[in-house]
Parts: sequence; C-alpha cells; structure tokens
Amino acid sequence: MLAADLGARVEGWRRLDAEGEGTPLEQARFVLVDVETTGLDPRRDRLIAIGAVSLSALRLEVGQGFEVVLREDSPAADPAVLIHGIAPGERERGAPPAEALVGFLEYAGRSPLVAFHAPFDRAVLERAASTNLGVRMSNAWLDLAWLAPALYPSLGLEREGLDRWLERFGLKPHVRHRALGDALITGELFLVLLARARAAGVRDLAGLRRLARVHERVSQTAGGLVGA
Repeated sequence: MLAADLGARVEGWRRLDAEGEGTPLEQARFVLVDVETTGLDPRRDRLIAIGAVSLSALRLEVGQGFEVVLREDSPAADPAVLIHGIAPGERERGAPPAEALVGFLEYAGRSPLVAFHAPFDRAVLERAASTNLGVRMSNAWLDLAWLAPALYPSLGLEREGLDRWLERFGLKPHVRHRALGDALITGELFLVLLARARAAGVRDLAGLRRLARVHERVSQTAGGLVGA
C-alpha cells in the first residue's frame, strides 16, 4: 500500500485533464521520455532510470528536465551497465521506486509522451507504474521511429535506429545512453520533425499520430519493421 503522501500525489495526478489531441502544435505540451533498464525485454527487465524533458509551444525546455535513478537494494551488475553506465552503487543510492514514479507522473502530467521506439518505453513505464503505484497510465504516446520516416520517406532510413537519424540531421548528443541525455537529443529530433510536419499542413497531435499510425500499418503490411 502506498504511503499517504504518495497516495495523495497520485490522486492529484489522476484528476489532471489530458492534453486534447486537437490542441494546436503551437500551444501543445509534449514530454520526451527515455528509460534505462537492465535489458531489452520490457516484460521482464527492471526499470533503472527515467529521463524526460518537456517541449511546449514548439520550444524544448532544456533547463526543466526530469531525471531519476530508481533505488535497488544490493543490485547485481548487469550486462546493460556497459551501455547505460549506471553502476550498482548509484542504484543503491537512488530514489525509492514509488517515489521516483510519482515524481515522473507529476512532471509528465497528462501530456502526450514522445519517444523513439516508444512501445518499449511505454511497456516498461506502464508495468512499473502498475506494480509500484497501482496506476494505469493513460497518456497518449507518439513514436518517432514511425513519424520520422513518414515525414522523410526519401531518406531511406526506415529500418534505422535513433543514431542514424541524429547523424542525418547533424544532431550530436552531449551524453548518449543516459536517460535525460537521450530524452534531450530525441527532443531535438522532434523539433526537426515538427517543422517538417507543420510545413506539410499538420496542425495538431491527432495529425502527427495519424501520420505515424498510417506509416506503421503500411510498413508492417509490406513486411518492413523498424530496427532497434
């Protein structure tokens, strides 16, 4: 059972209004999100860290990001530490999982969540929120791995990962494979995609999600799956 103060904060989050999908892009708030985990199986591997940064009124709010490492007692070193660099000692000093997740919910609010290969981040976060808070997250999600090739089909990057898209647009992360750093650089890519979408006449989140969904269906029908 949640401590009373955390329960009250969760109830406050539940009462928030969701961002309308018809909100003009110039007025909308999005939250770019990235997670670090002990492996690549979202149904089994544990959540280690969450990074997020908001994008409001077409501006990335760099100085107002969110990052937290979840506490884990006596964590074993896992192979993924070579990628995310979060050592067992840092995890032992992290925030209690319920507190970390409430903090993320409060930061994200009910804004749409944006990620590259979003189904992974979504599955990890939703499982952690359900397990630790008893919460069903209902935020809308947008997957840039489908939106990017929908807006730039001629680049031939359909099956490429985030690094190839960053390289194509000359975007250089300060820190790669740390949750906040990855959320920030994904936000820079999202700004590029938003400019392209607006030039093509897309006006709101509904239009962005429609583009991504249509491209996903077409690509999967043709047998093309986006690579990791």
